[in-house]
Amino acid sequence: MYELKLPKTLNWSPSSQRLAFFTVSAFLFFISITQTLSQSISGQVLNERNEPIPFANIYVQELESGTATDLQGKYFLTIEPGHYHLVISSVGFISQKLELTITDEDIKKIFWLKQSNVELDEVVVKAKRKDPAYEIIQNVIANKRKFLSQVKSSRTKVYLKATEVLDVEKSKRQLRKEAEAKKKEEEKESRGLGLEETPLDEPKKKMEPDPRSRRHMVEMEVTLNYQYPNLYKEERTAFEAYGSKEGLYVPNFGEVDFNFYRNLVTLTNIADVPVISPFSRTAVLTYKFKLEDVVQEDTRLVYKIKVSPRKAGYSSLSGYVFINDGIWNINRLELSVNKGALKLTDAFTIKQEYKQVEDSLWLPMRQEFNYITKQGRLKTFEGNTVLHFSEFENNYQFPPKFFGNEIAVTTQEALERDSAYWEALRPEPLTEEQLETISYRDSIEAVLNSKEYKDSMQAKFNKVTLGEAAFHGFGFRNWEKKRSISFASVASLINFEIIGGWRIGPYIWYSKRWENEKVLWLNGYTSYGLKNQDFQGTYLAYFRYDPRRLGDTYLRFGRNFEPVNSFDAYLNQLKISNYILVDRIGITHRRELFNGFYVLTGFDYFDRRSLEGFDNTSILNKVIDETEPLAFDDYQALITEARLIYRPKQRYITEPKRKVVLGSKYPTFSLTHRKGWNGPFGSDINFDYLEFAVDQDITFGTLGNSKYRVQLGKFVNSKDLRFVDLKRFRESDPYLYSDPLNSFQLLDTSLVATDWHIEAHHIHHFNGALVNNIPFVKKLKIRVVAGGGALWIKESDYRHAEIFGGIERIFKIGVRRRLRLGVYGVLAESNRAPTTADFKISFDVIDTWKKNWSY
Repeated sequence: MYELKLPKTLNWSPSSQRLAFFTVSAFLFFISITQTLSQSISGQVLNERNEPIPFANIYVQELESGTATDLQGKYFLTIEPGHYHLVISSVGFISQKLELTITDEDIKKIFWLKQSNVELDEVVVKAKRKDPAYEIIQNVIANKRKFLSQVKSSRTKVYLKATEVLDVEKSKRQLRKEAEAKKKEEEKESRGLGLEETPLDEPKKKMEPDPRSRRHMVEMEVTLNYQYPNLYKEERTAFEAYGSKEGLYVPNFGEVDFNFYRNLVTLTNIADVPVISPFSRTAVLTYKFKLEDVVQEDTRLVYKIKVSPRKAGYSSLSGYVFINDGIWNINRLELSVNKGALKLTDAFTIKQEYKQVEDSLWLPMRQEFNYITKQGRLKTFEGNTVLHFSEFENNYQFPPKFFGNEIAVTTQEALERDSAYWEALRPEPLTEEQLETISYRDSIEAVLNSKEYKDSMQAKFNKVTLGEAAFHGFGFRNWEKKRSISFASVASLINFEIIGGWRIGPYIWYSKRWENEKVLWLNGYTSYGLKNQDFQGTYLAYFRYDPRRLGDTYLRFGRNFEPVNSFDAYLNQLKISNYILVDRIGITHRRELFNGFYVLTGFDYFDRRSLEGFDNTSILNKVIDETEPLAFDDYQALITEARLIYRPKQRYITEPKRKVVLGSKYPTFSLTHRKGWNGPFGSDINFDYLEFAVDQDITFGTLGNSKYRVQLGKFVNSKDLRFVDLKRFRESDPYLYSDPLNSFQLLDTSLVATDWHIEAHHIHHFNGALVNNIPFVKKLKIRVVAGGGALWIKESDYRHAEIFGGIERIFKIGVRRRLRLGVYGVLAESNRAPTTADFKISFDVIDTWKKNWSY
């Protein structure tokens, strides 16, 4: 039994203090700005048993605003010096009133509240309500428990229509050219010059693209099954796409459970943080309300109330809510999300229309989402998604185990519905533009699917031109057999390698698809070294033989100069001593045995040789002062690997011919055994390595999201463990911030392990939670991030720990592409080196398919 001993404290020498100061100077800069304007009150709200009270209100009467505690009962409030009256309250507790004088120092204070049986509206802090809207909102809050969970189980029909239109504005240059062209035409007409007499050198007009080609649409019919509190299962019975689906907002229905009776509403894949509902218990602290109109609808009065955030923040909304008089519930709403919180769009608005489906049951029977994405100054993508609910069946009795991890299923019939089916299905008529889109896309689809068109495009694709061969590459395609082969361009034949410098060789890629979604990929690269006059190559075959069970097989073989540590620091990757010559052949197989449980097996056979005898010099020797390769006797190695991966409650969608995995909110566990064999096929090695790992992505509401990874490993057999097969830990790069879930930021050397070792990594993105309430700073759209890591290696008793904090900002680099730029300060300590600190910068691009970042 081995104990992991991490450093308990940091010994702060004067030099270490100065170093730490520079590390966090970015934060101190922002703090210094805010401290010149205000001081802070922080602490905790507890009950009589010293237990935290979440979502308690701290209200400042003079400011008519305040804050609320988090899940741990903690609060933080910035305020200018002065004398104030505070009210601390929470549902079910007796309010506490006190006076407080703020000086030029920060205050930390704990408040205790006693439990009470008094009704809600007697304990909720009442702001100075000049507008009757506050009383109306309070009535909704007092009654919302009745509407929060009225439906225990249900079954309903849903019609979804999603559209997107690209609006392209003309630049000033284009408008100027059109004006000049129009002027020339008018001059020709005034001279009586006919079109047949147009000068030959007159430039031809550029054809404008058909506006209908910029419109895309999807229609879908779903039978939606629901069981309290959050179980959904979709049965997609009709689906049709007109144009491209990319960019259209077609969510899973579990993602659009936008119940504004909840205190927090999670906008999955839309915003980075949940938003605070206007009907939250603490809504008066977040929003201002104004009664704008009272209208008579049928026999009921409906109040139109404007919702405005007191302070613009990532978790706030703006817009209108409509409230039924007497019932005090939502009639309809139209709310927009703060732009800074949005992931991939520049604007997003939610509309809901509630209908009375039973005596006291009101449900959102129509939802609409409008969004805008801009590309530069001239291109704007305008999207709209509408959901119509009908045939609602309350208290529907589902069979046992009906709900599970399969959240949606699409039948083959759903993809084959005709136009008559859709015309009978639509709950509201299509607009003229939408009808034009369908007509245009149907006609285009007919052309694109015709044999004549496919043959003509195939002939065009298969025609090789000099320009394509030289710069872009060329290929040959057979659309009937669903296969193609591609060749790299002449320009890409020349490549530079660390060992030996320049090499020449072609790259070839082949693909084959079947109707049942099976896929075969073959690719190969062969090269000739100009300096060593040797041939090398890498060849790979991939076959997905079972799309429903994610069954994959890989075959790879070849000869190459390969790095000993391919994950090392970038500068180490340039060293000759990091490379050996390898002949290899290997097969890997992966398959899902049951939902979320994967088995990966494989073997690799290597012939490993030293680079002695090869000319290793290149222009890199001028940068990296090293010319000696790693010296060892040549040997053979047979290595097998078996890995079990389990992702509990993995959600997925079943399509007619494949399975689409969506992930899980629970930890992912993996167990790996890697064995080096002695004897078979002349293998000279002998080792066994075991590794266990856990990783997870956790959301903490408005406080942001965390990711962590913990890994434990050991060589249980190391009778003949060669240098190449050691467990390695990456040396950190200077200045560059590496993946914090798989590496350290201030590890000053590459490390190896042969016995027990443990590493842990954690990163938390606050997503604006810490800077939302800081004046001026929030306008910079920066976000705070923090985390750390720890490492222990038994045989060397090496211990390393580090923490980091920084700021990040997201930049738009395309229509739906986002770049996250970060600057971090890192502080590290180990038992082999003094405390160190440094700055790092990072670049991360969002994955538009997963709608998530790398870390």
